[in-house]
Amino acid sequence: MRNIVLIFSLIFISKLSSQSINVKVLDSVSGTPIPFATIYFSSNKGIISDEGGQFELILKELQNEDSIFISSMGFEKLSFPVNQFNDTLVYLNPKPIILDNVILTNKNLTSNEILEKVRENFEKNYEDGITENKIFLSRKSKSFNEKFNISKFKSTIKEINEGLLDSIRNNLSQENNSGVETLCYYYENHNQEINKDSISQKIKLVKARETYNKGDELLQSLNERLNESLKKNVKSDSYFKIRSGIFGSDLDVEGLEEVDSSDVESMKKFQEKETNRKQNFASSQRNNIRNIYSDLIFREDSDLNFILKANRYEFSKPELNYLGEQLVYIIECSPRGRAKFSGKLYINADDFAVMRVDFKNVRPLYKLKLLGVSINQYLSEGKFLLSRFSNDKYNLSYFQLKFAQRFGIDRPIKLIEKNKNVKGRRKQNEISFKLDLAVKNVFTTELQVFESKRINLETFKKIKVDNKILPEYIEEFETNFWEEFE
Repeated sequence: MRNIVLIFSLIFISKLSSQSINVKVLDSVSGTPIPFATIYFSSNKGIISDEGGQFELILKELQNEDSIFISSMGFEKLSFPVNQFNDTLVYLNPKPIILDNVILTNKNLTSNEILEKVRENFEKNYEDGITENKIFLSRKSKSFNEKFNISKFKSTIKEINEGLLDSIRNNLSQENNSGVETLCYYYENHNQEINKDSISQKIKLVKARETYNKGDELLQSLNERLNESLKKNVKSDSYFKIRSGIFGSDLDVEGLEEVDSSDVESMKKFQEKETNRKQNFASSQRNNIRNIYSDLIFREDSDLNFILKANRYEFSKPELNYLGEQLVYIIECSPRGRAKFSGKLYINADDFAVMRVDFKNVRPLYKLKLLGVSINQYLSEGKFLLSRFSNDKYNLSYFQLKFAQRFGIDRPIKLIEKNKNVKGRRKQNEISFKLDLAVKNVFTTELQVFESKRINLETFKKIKVDNKILPEYIEEFETNFWEEFE
């Protein structure tokens, strides 16, 4: 009996001391997950559970005196202090929505009147200065190989033959998963005349990690054979001419040569490549975050222009409900004409700030079928929360997006090795084949803002950006990622 008590005590202590807890929100009657439940804290920040009812609670970013409020429409709200929370399953009881008639009478506004008040209060409610934002960014992808056929294969490199490619193709995984998670400080100038320029955003990376399918041992062995064949037969100073019908482009040969640590010039080139890789990674993360901020509903160029271009939408009759502790109007938006998104707005009934937006495309974002190449960006679905931070202005606190597309190519391909540094003709080798490929990609993005504070222009200008971080590979993401994020 004493051993059992000790085991349960250790489990309880380990949960409390861990950096984060993965929590699932369930219906107490049916036991089914509750998707997109709202999780708010007494600090006015919040997150949303995913479509499976799951969310990650990062204990280090919460204060002991914080309280957690979990709610979803049609369910009773649940609340408890952070320092008493150690469960991985949370059950909400179903409940009919009943609102006070006095509230309904006093707040009897039409959707158009509410949206007009939202626009009137834009300047007062939303951040328009420069902010330092403490951010966690997660981008995960799944790739599904729906078709991969190679025919009419020819090669002047003996070792790279149809048999080798058939072996690689037959051992390719039909599904590939990858992910990158980043902790950073992101600096955003919310002035809409300035923030169109990339210099109005800066990023300081703190930590990054990635995971992806490395493939089984047989596939790795086949890839090594392919690389060895290329190293043996392709000169390191060559370049490839890629041709497909009338189209063509050049591609430098990189990554095939071994780096000689005693060769100063070779090491210098390698170090330059590493520096460029780090700068490119930092730039890509900055641009990913920048694109999220640029689609907020109060940005002029946002595709989610339910407020600023209201004439493009039909609006439902407003309903009153609670988002966390706050009474909100809920208005659904249906597109007119060629608008691509439908949406649902959660608007604070006191100050008329939009606190949450749910959105989903109603038609493809981009569709192309031309000369054997097809692209169909058919899904963009997500939501974001806007919360008050230290200066009492609303700013992005949470963002979630699921994006999916299909890509296909059915064309002849030629890879021609050329070299400018040899006598005679430049053409060295040629590989040609007909490629029939179809791939589906599903991307999931999640951004969480732990802190956001205003800084002045002089402070922004003095921020030195010297990013030297590349994501560390791990086989599976764990929950100890937050330890160094002070």
